[in-house]
Amino acid sequence: MSKKLDSALKETGTRFRIFPQPRYVGYDPETITVSVPPDQIQDGPADDRMFVIDAVNKLPYGDFFGPPYTGKRNPPIQRGPQGHFDHLDPDSREFKCATMYATVRRVLDIWEDYFGHRIEWHFESDFARLELIPLIVWDNAQSGYGFLEFGYGREDSGSIDFTRPYCENFDVLAHELGHGIIFSQVGVPVSPNDPAIDYGGMHESAGDLVAIIAVLHFDTVVTRLLNNTCGNLFTVNELARVAELSKSRQIRIAFNSWRMSDVGEEPHERSLPLTGGIFDIMVEVFQKLLVGRGLITQDLADRSTTGPGGSQDLKRIDDDFKKAYKGHGDDFKDALLDARDYLGSLLAETWRSLARPNYLTYHDVLRALLRADRKLGGYHQETIRSCFAWRGISLLPGSILLRPRSLQHCGLKSLESPVTLGKATQANNGRRG
Repeated sequence: MSKKLDSALKETGTRFRIFPQPRYVGYDPETITVSVPPDQIQDGPADDRMFVIDAVNKLPYGDFFGPPYTGKRNPPIQRGPQGHFDHLDPDSREFKCATMYATVRRVLDIWEDYFGHRIEWHFESDFARLELIPLIVWDNAQSGYGFLEFGYGREDSGSIDFTRPYCENFDVLAHELGHGIIFSQVGVPVSPNDPAIDYGGMHESAGDLVAIIAVLHFDTVVTRLLNNTCGNLFTVNELARVAELSKSRQIRIAFNSWRMSDVGEEPHERSLPLTGGIFDIMVEVFQKLLVGRGLITQDLADRSTTGPGGSQDLKRIDDDFKKAYKGHGDDFKDALLDARDYLGSLLAETWRSLARPNYLTYHDVLRALLRADRKLGGYHQETIRSCFAWRGISLLPGSILLRPRSLQHCGLKSLESPVTLGKATQANNGRRG
């Protein structure tokens, strides 16, 4: 979502408070605004795209049990003064229900802005709205055809931890909505002969990237990130830790050193090089903006990269970033938000162009990224190529594209030499005599 649109929504949208990252890692609720005006939002909360059901004693949906939910439920959450929901107590069940709606609606707003159009649900042939079920007694969370339903985290013993509802975990919700966006905009492979190995990795990567871009729309997250790193984002940090489950544990790390030679075919594992490569692109663009605006030197940008030419003197790099960041926090923030919006637009254009997903490969994703960048001005072609080359993302070995093509492959043969032609003529003449 562009900085300009985000400011405009504050004047017209409905206010909520949500945790940008889980409360148990030290965050307080932050006020956000969703695009639906207060006079159009309903108790629940609900609107024309999604609605919350606070189900009672519900079992998780399965292969033979799906929406719509018709069982027992608690009353819908009531709107507050002027139609907003930012009055709810963060320790209440009502707050948790409203948080799930606000998070999903906010992430959808962000990505519809990057795509430049309304994102229709992939399940629209059966359901008009997405069903949101925030709190069921279950130590898991899942997304499915027409619904999202969330339970709770686990304690170290493996039992349900009721202090950690997944519906308050912004990254997890954003990731699951990311799957819905890909289903809607890219589609699914339909060929029975397609193992969809890279498609599965791309799907998981997209979920993580949707969450990373979305969480950068919280001022508290951006401020804490920059204050802790001083702009040196090629380090493990809050932004790179996707779906943080505790202060030391997360589902996946976007800043990683995984290459294609390190991973197998399991989708979550296979997603790591792709997510890492695209995360690298954003950081490289961020650093290019810092250099272009005179905030860091080209030498510091070169030394801090994870690719070829990067320095191992991490302390010196940290010290140099601290010196550059001092007194320029707002300038660094502007550069990061510009890099965020570039990557959001780049990914939206890339995913839109992958609308024929049969036999999709990471090489197809790379070419789509390059095409998308050219539509955005073509300023980062070599950055994209180098980030993917370092990850080992290229053509599959044995690809037909790597085979030399000659005239023979076109059904043509090279002309015989005049001497050969002469001998053949003489021989033929002799046979005629």
